[in-house]
Amino acid sequence: MKLLKSITILALLFVVTSAFTTRKDEFKPVYVMGVSLCFGDSVVYFTDIQQIDSVRLTHEGFLPSREGYSDQLKSYLEAQDGNINHTCITYFNEKKAALQKTATKLLKRYQNGDVIIRHITPSEFRYVRPEE
Repeated sequence: MKLLKSITILALLFVVTSAFTTRKDEFKPVYVMGVSLCFGDSVVYFTDIQQIDSVRLTHEGFLPSREGYSDQLKSYLEAQDGNINHTCITYFNEKKAALQKTATKLLKRYQNGDVIIRHITPSEFRYVRPEE
């Protein structure tokens, strides 16, 4: 009887600890926005915040293939103005409010300088999840 009780308790402990240590590998929506500047130009481009569905962040919390998102913006801008010297940065967060706060900080930084800020709407440019 004691052996059965001990085995039952061990099995229960195993099940409970397994439930809490299971890694949640679920796909979530992630919000992204892009900023592009060219050091030889006085224009800074900002995309609107866009939602990308079904993204699984890496173990470290990074956006997988994040250079692919920046390359998409760079390609779009090169096609628009022919300038090949754009430096594109893609910001991301799982929370839209946190990303909006980052965007506001960046806008304030560039509004104080002698730059022209151009917004890129989702109808003009839309991020697509790159193939992994």
